[in-house]
Amino acid sequence: MANVSDVSEAIREEILDEIADLEEYAARGERPPQCRGYRIRVNRERFVMYDSKPTREMILETAGLIPVKEWTLRLVVRSCKPELIKQDEQVDLTRPGVEKFKALPRDQTEG
Repeated sequence: MANVSDVSEAIREEILDEIADLEEYAARGERPPQCRGYRIRVNRERFVMYDSKPTREMILETAGLIPVKEWTLRLVVRSCKPELIKQDEQVDLTRPGVEKFKALPRDQTEG
């Protein structure tokens, strides 16, 4: 008979081997597990991030929005106002309610 720690380790390894779809977890009101990857949506396209705490720049680069300095990025968390993600800021993809990201070109007349 397997002891409890062996069983919990096997479950943890199984979770770590999957790709979590953040929109599905947010819709169910559950916190995404620590896992191999996270399916995110930037605007209307889906991408997989393999880091649970990517930076704003990593997300924009993965979405092909280059040069990243020409884009603003907002995090959409279920039942909250979109949050502006600043330069070099990390986003915790395991945070409960994380749904998707909205990227917009910066206004060319700014600054």
